[in-house]
Amino acid sequence: MHCFWWDKTVELELGESGGHRSVKSTREAVELLLLRWPQKDGRAFAAAKRTCIQALDGKVRTEKARKAFIKAAEEAHISISSH
Repeated sequence: MHCFWWDKTVELELGESGGHRSVKSTREAVELLLLRWPQKDGRAFAAAKRTCIQALDGKVRTEKARKAFIKAAEEAHISISSH
């Protein structure tokens, strides 16, 4: 099964409830956005969900999904230690 691996891992600090998380693929990003994201609104959040799902469908490149995911993390004020 293809997981749409990213060239660079995105390291997130999700606070007390979520802890530290390393996101290495578009599939992991979608799971996090849908199930464990602390802020379920916002334009970057909606764009990241849409872009990551499009990447899983092969409609956009995984790097675009990664960038959208990082923007959603920034919007949610999640600490990122990797860009």
